[in-house]
Amino acid sequence: MENLQIISLTHRNAPLELIGKLHIEEDRRINVLASLKERLEVKELAYLSTCNRVEFIIADDKYFCKGREHQLLEHLGITGKEKAEILARIKSTRSEEAMRHLLEVGASLDSMVLGEREIITQVRKSFEDARNAGISGDLLRLVCKKVVETAKRVYTETAISTRPVSVVSLAWSWFKSHRFQADTPILLIGAGQTNGNFARFLAKTGYTNVTIANRTVERAKTLAEPNSWKAVQLYHIPARRQYRVIVTCTGSEEPLVTRDFLSGITASTVDIIDLAVPADVAAPVQRLKNVRYLGMNELREQAEANLAVRKQEVDRCQIILDEAMEDFRKVLRQREIELAMREIPDLIKSIRHTAMGEVFAKELDQLDEKSLELLEKILGYMEKKYISVPMKLAREVMLENTSRN
Repeated sequence: MENLQIISLTHRNAPLELIGKLHIEEDRRINVLASLKERLEVKELAYLSTCNRVEFIIADDKYFCKGREHQLLEHLGITGKEKAEILARIKSTRSEEAMRHLLEVGASLDSMVLGEREIITQVRKSFEDARNAGISGDLLRLVCKKVVETAKRVYTETAISTRPVSVVSLAWSWFKSHRFQADTPILLIGAGQTNGNFARFLAKTGYTNVTIANRTVERAKTLAEPNSWKAVQLYHIPARRQYRVIVTCTGSEEPLVTRDFLSGITASTVDIIDLAVPADVAAPVQRLKNVRYLGMNELREQAEANLAVRKQEVDRCQIILDEAMEDFRKVLRQREIELAMREIPDLIKSIRHTAMGEVFAKELDQLDEKSLELLEKILGYMEKKYISVPMKLAREVMLENTSRN
């Protein structure tokens, strides 16, 4: 594990805008990383980038010193004041500390939002991309396997991710609880990231009668057109409309959903999900008898309660990580034995070839076809045993020594 090293910049040690400086666009990522691997002269390299972390995962027997950190940043075109600020904040971990860090990342114990399991998909993809591009190898393959299987254990055996804590997930849970029909008329006001996430839930579940209203209608179309929904300009929503559900999230400083706005809606009851800060829905509208309102105050209270439940699971998660670390030590020891003994099959084949082709060639010429065939079977059987038995014994000795320690 000594060869595992991680250079990271995350939400724990840097502002998000600084982390973004280390982001490499996906369409050129592999080329940049391949040339970076060559420049740094490391054996293996993988790269993890999310909205709140960037991690360079390295396998190499040489220590990744400050000089190489300088090279890394320069290769990404980062110089001057930005380079100095990143170097001051960047975190370098090695060996078991690095492996433990990756396990915590995969299990979402190091995430900005505890227990958000989307991170494991990003981790797996990062390692797979590196492997497919040929810039990572055997050690990072084993690391990825252990990180993924440990994360699955954490998510399966604990409640770390069972209760939603993001406002969109909580809003969607509230929406689902009312069992609206697939053709229910739904209005989304705003086409930013939050409403975009909610729209993906709607599309995945098969809602068909959706209208997206935005100040810039082109942005509304980017969400609407792939799903055959309607897109309208915010201030050109038809005067008479039958929307049963309104989901709103804009940056407006003044309420958009007012009594006048609501007077044009013909539905007897309207459900409104307000994900904006400040609220898009005027206070008098929130209290109307025919309005069922869900706002950020209610969502935050639920998020905090759910997060408290998740935090109670951290100790159980750490026990799973302890077990994973111990198991990974055994995996690496076994792999060391396999690598050390991988020349044995070729050596045995060479001995067999010399014996039959040179040492005992004359004697073999005197054997009949059946005898020669039997001898071949005997030697083939012994060859397999000479390969498998030492490997098995070596593993047993290794495991015995491990248990004693």
